[in-house]
Amino acid sequence: MKYTINYGTGAGNETAKTLEEAIIKADKGAAYTQHDIIITDGNGSEVARRKWWGVQHNPEEDESENPIEFGTYGYYSDWQIA
Repeated sequence: MKYTINYGTGAGNETAKTLEEAIIKADKGAAYTQHDIIITDGNGSEVARRKWWGVQHNPEEDESENPIEFGTYGYYSDWQIA
C-alpha cells in the first residue's frame, strides 16, 4: 500500500510504502507551516496526524514525548494514529 504525507502547504506531498516509513519521512520533513501533518492510505483515508499548536510546548499541558518544537512559535504534538 502507498501512504501519502500531506504537510498542508499545497507545495506537494511525499509518499512512502509503509506507515512507519511515512512517519519517519514526515518527521524529517516537518517545517514551520502552521498546519497539521496528515498521512493518508492508498484509499485517501487518514491514518495518522501530527497536530500543530501555535504556542510554545509546555510539558505540563501536553504530555507529548516527542514533540517537534519551533521555539515560541509552536510545535507538533505526538502522532495520533487512527
